[in-house]
Amino acid sequence: MLILKILRAGEWQALRRDGATAGAPVDVADGFVHFSTPAQAAETAAKHFAGETGLMLLAAESDGLGDDLRWEPSRGGALFPHLYRELRLSDIASVAPLPFVGGVHVFPEDLIGHVDPARPQFQLFKDLGRDHPIEMLNLVRLRDRAAYPQGHALADAGLTGAEAYRRYGTETAPIIARLGASILWRGEMQAMLIGPATEHWDHLFIARYPSAHAFLDMVTDPAYREAVIHRQAAVATSRLIRCAPAEAGGAFG
Repeated sequence: MLILKILRAGEWQALRRDGATAGAPVDVADGFVHFSTPAQAAETAAKHFAGETGLMLLAAESDGLGDDLRWEPSRGGALFPHLYRELRLSDIASVAPLPFVGGVHVFPEDLIGHVDPARPQFQLFKDLGRDHPIEMLNLVRLRDRAAYPQGHALADAGLTGAEAYRRYGTETAPIIARLGASILWRGEMQAMLIGPATEHWDHLFIARYPSAHAFLDMVTDPAYREAVIHRQAAVATSRLIRCAPAEAGGAFG
């Protein structure tokens, strides 16, 4: 699988010049080069590179790093990839700028997808009114193969993205019912009439919550936090758009 490394511009230039590097100052201090999985990279950027511009995003194939790459618990007990040797230019499969736009670092969708909200996006959600019904538009594209984190019981089970997403649905259904939420509308994509011809969504649905409080109760529920691992493993990319219910009618606009 691809693993990702964020470097400041000067650190990337040194790697290009010298062909190898011990990494950023935090890597030197810890004695290994920190990497993140695609699912972890946005939080890494928000935590360690908040507000920084001029960053570069490096991708490497974990299988090519051999026994020098170890998966070890870090933030919140999650397993992170740590490289116990210098990072070599030959390790890098691709490199791209990591722009900072609208208060967030914008990752290439083909590398990281949009699976979880970034901190500024989630804060925007929480800053909006919470005491009225909300509807959440969900567009979901699944992976061919589920990508569970190393150490998870299903990491080597060979599940498809669809199978992992069904597990997510089954385990969250009782939580949704308890909170008074429901699936208001569900559809099946047939054709892209306006938009990128290559864009496809496997699941399209609108979930209604009695209030934003209910949505926040859901995502912080311990049982949901266990179940959402299936979603993170299943989803290649997605869109989740908060909407306020509005009056229906017989005309556009």
